[in-house]
Amino acid sequence: MPGQDTTAYNEVLKNVFEGGIRELIPTKVKTLRKFEEKDAKAWGGRYVEYPLLVGRNWGSGWGTELGNLPTAGREQYTNTKIFMRYQYGRIQLSAQVMKASQGSRNAFAPAMEQAMRGIVNTMSSERGRAIMGDGRGIMCLVNETTPSGNTTVVVDSPGGFAGADNGARFVNPGMVIGFVNPTTGALRASNRTVQSVATAGTSFVVDSAPAAATADNDYIVRVMTTGSTDVSDSSYQKEMMGLSGLIDDGTYVGTLHAVNRITYPIYQSTVITSAGAWSSDVIQRAIDLADQRGGGTINSLTMHHSGRRAYIASMDDLRRYSGADLSRPDGGTVAAKMGKLTFGGIPIDEEKYCPYGVVFGVDDSTFKRYVEVAGEWADEDGSILQRVGTGSTAQDAYEAFYRIWDNVTVEEPATCFRVDGLSVSLAVAHID
Repeated sequence: MPGQDTTAYNEVLKNVFEGGIRELIPTKVKTLRKFEEKDAKAWGGRYVEYPLLVGRNWGSGWGTELGNLPTAGREQYTNTKIFMRYQYGRIQLSAQVMKASQGSRNAFAPAMEQAMRGIVNTMSSERGRAIMGDGRGIMCLVNETTPSGNTTVVVDSPGGFAGADNGARFVNPGMVIGFVNPTTGALRASNRTVQSVATAGTSFVVDSAPAAATADNDYIVRVMTTGSTDVSDSSYQKEMMGLSGLIDDGTYVGTLHAVNRITYPIYQSTVITSAGAWSSDVIQRAIDLADQRGGGTINSLTMHHSGRRAYIASMDDLRRYSGADLSRPDGGTVAAKMGKLTFGGIPIDEEKYCPYGVVFGVDDSTFKRYVEVAGEWADEDGSILQRVGTGSTAQDAYEAFYRIWDNVTVEEPATCFRVDGLSVSLAVAHID
């Protein structure tokens, strides 16, 4: 007669549950830390406003004894207006799940506590994407001639920036998305819920095929609900300003915080396009131009991990080993650890939300973040939790929403630079 084993005794054995939930979703947002926080509550209203000196008084010159004095000139001023941007996160739970999850005996974590922490972390991730963007809130572009034919939407240009690779890098299952006509800025009647994202990042599946009006190169943006019909109920043109708009020459943001960059070129950053393979000369040229044009002192270089690898690869032929290194050479000697690499002593910050093939040269001495609400659960009526529905639609459930009201600026854009079109080798990674 065979002896007893675990298979035969399976029904009697217990599962051993270890405490705590393992959170696998990263939420680091490095770039936001560069902005000095300023309280905007004193201004009130919808925006912060202050004057800018944008032109010198050129009424000067060298002359002769008893000659004419220079024609009088005057300095030029304009006003900047930094409008608040309003970010929200909402949760809803039934009374049953709230009760059932109370106490360590019943659940690894209370459902309410987990939901509240989870939505704040999600908002942090959204802010990480937005701070590298240009305020338009574009997730990607449609990349097919007849996108209304099926539920698989082919996309490119992640974040709204040109490129065929990993177009869906910022799109995730559960997101409610809409399609914006790039010519009119109107929302198509095609709001959908994302079901899944292709591993290669070139497409995603929605719950039903987009409407017939949906077209190639439509902007894909977040919308509040599937029933939203107006672009005002979407994130299009409503996100906080990001580095791609702040450090720009007008390519993405022609008017930054009410200042026209064509009228006032001093509000432009140096932008070098079509960089190609990593070139130390190109980066040095950009650093020099930021100094010449804006008096900038670059104190960090921000780029995607692939840009960082391109820099490392450019130094392969220069690497030498000596002494003990010869017996135990380390192929990752240059910079395997994040945040340890420099260019001419300038720290390199790798940022997963950064557009591909872009290097931002940052002088953060004039970076500012204006805050009306730093982050809070709405409780004006004395309670964070609100009952769901009223009267005949009332449910035994509760909801709450979290909010952040702020925006960022760089007071002197000419102190910074951007290099576009850097050739990189991508290891496609989806961002949750």
